[in-house]
Amino acid sequence: MYEIVTVTKILSPEMLEVSCTSSACNGCKGAAFCNTKGKRFEAWNKTRLSVRSGQSVQIYLKPSRTIAGTLITLIFPLLLFPIGYYLSQMAGLSEGASFLTALSSIGLGFLGVWFYFKTSQKQYLPIVERILSEESQD
Repeated sequence: MYEIVTVTKILSPEMLEVSCTSSACNGCKGAAFCNTKGKRFEAWNKTRLSVRSGQSVQIYLKPSRTIAGTLITLIFPLLLFPIGYYLSQMAGLSEGASFLTALSSIGLGFLGVWFYFKTSQKQYLPIVERILSEESQD
């Protein structure tokens, strides 16, 4: 899906910090569950377009990557809960200890997800497609 955002900061030639404007959110299909409204997030300037802070750019969010990222973030840690509980029960731990072990496995799952996204960050970032405005708003 394509969205229009404003460049707020140039982090590197390949990485930009952008923010959604409220007008862009009105037509967005993901507005109901979006957590970036009014917030800043990173976008990958894959083709190294010559952008400046304040310019409007069009980004592309691949729907399959967005859905996969959401599933990885939420499902993987939750799947570790019953696995952690079952393994602690097999080890002969008490009910309370098994529950705490299962909760710890959720935390371990979130840690694993964080590490996964740190190592494959660009794969899930929106990609800057083109510059829409040629003038800077500084």
